[in-house]
Amino acid sequence: MEGYHEVQGPLIEDPNINMLLKMKQVNIGIETELKYATLGDYWDDATVDKVNKLLHEYQDLFPTKIMDLKGIVGD
Repeated sequence: MEGYHEVQGPLIEDPNINMLLKMKQVNIGIETELKYATLGDYWDDATVDKVNKLLHEYQDLFPTKIMDLKGIVGD
C-alpha cells in the first residue's frame, strides 16, 4: 500500500508516565515589577540559579502578555 509502513519497536513501559510534572515558578523581573517564568523542577539548585539569571538578563525576550509579542497586528 502506498504511503503506509507499519512501525515496530519496543513498547514504552514507564510506570511514571501518568505522574504530574514538577514545576517551579521563578521571578525573572524585578521586585517592584514581578515577572514569572515556569521551569521544570528537575535540575539541581545551581542549574536553576543559572537558568534564572539567564532568563532575568533576557526577560525582554519573554513577554507575559500576548499583545507584547512582536509581530502582532498593531505593532
